[in-house]
Amino acid sequence: MRFKLIKIVAVLAILYLTLTGVCFAQIDSEKETSVVVISDLNDAYGSTDYGKDLKKALEFIRLTRPDLVLCAGDMVAGQHKKLSEHQLLAMWQSFEKNILTELNRLNIPFAFTLGNHDGANSPNFRNERKIAVDFWNNNLPNLRFIDSNQFPHYYSFMLNGVFYVSIDASTSRIESTQIEWLKNQLGSERSKSAKIRIVFGHLPLYAISQGRNTPGNVIGNADHLFNLLNENSVNLYISGHHHAFYISQKNELLMLSAGALGGGPKKLIGSENPPVKSLSVLKLTPNSRTIKFFNYDVGKGMKPIKASELPTGISGFNGVSKLYRFD
Repeated sequence: MRFKLIKIVAVLAILYLTLTGVCFAQIDSEKETSVVVISDLNDAYGSTDYGKDLKKALEFIRLTRPDLVLCAGDMVAGQHKKLSEHQLLAMWQSFEKNILTELNRLNIPFAFTLGNHDGANSPNFRNERKIAVDFWNNNLPNLRFIDSNQFPHYYSFMLNGVFYVSIDASTSRIESTQIEWLKNQLGSERSKSAKIRIVFGHLPLYAISQGRNTPGNVIGNADHLFNLLNENSVNLYISGHHHAFYISQKNELLMLSAGALGGGPKKLIGSENPPVKSLSVLKLTPNSRTIKFFNYDVGKGMKPIKASELPTGISGFNGVSKLYRFD
């Protein structure tokens, strides 16, 4: 009798929430979401090993248990014509063993964008890309997909009231079919109803690091993509590839360049400060439409990175990036 009464009360509660326009997804969307952003995990071409800094990052993830881990690309060390199929498969097997299995064990969803070393969108690396696609189709992330028809090349999903779009920016050229898809995604009711919108791709819009301040290392016609994101009220664009940490702002769009956790961290353009290996934590509160950034120098024992330690502006070949004072 007591069980039946509890069941009746539960049913009435659900009915009340439905009739009053409140649903469980909306309740869930009001909570703060924690997202750990990592990028550029790879070392030398063909490497199946991951360095100590990535292991430190994984330990940080184990301790903090974020709601999502987001990787801005380069999970393995491909993009070399001399790598055999056996080597390419071994790299993805190592990624699964050392990273993906641990995140699955912790029940933490993993979102990613393909980097140039994962399987660049280029005829020269068609087989690498096929192997990456096969791997991800066999290891489908536990995400609430909105559109996965072109997964893993590009896709969208929702989590706690935040609308995420992964684009294929593994090379500087983003095909017109993908741009049209992105327009449709950002113009959809799901996107418009979300209180925070995040787009992520491997290459940044504007150059920020030494050694990557050249065409081919940023998205071609960056202003065109910026206008598309800005006009559709995207709050944040996340990228990797430049192996340097920086957060900039242009109009209302924030741009997070995630630092590398693998080999080859780089200095910021115009800066003599030593390069850092970093990760970022986003605290997203859709109800108040706020994004808070917490950034850490992994190589220095997770020392917090302060905005005052960074250049107030960076002049790259294709534009100026102005520092967003995240603290």
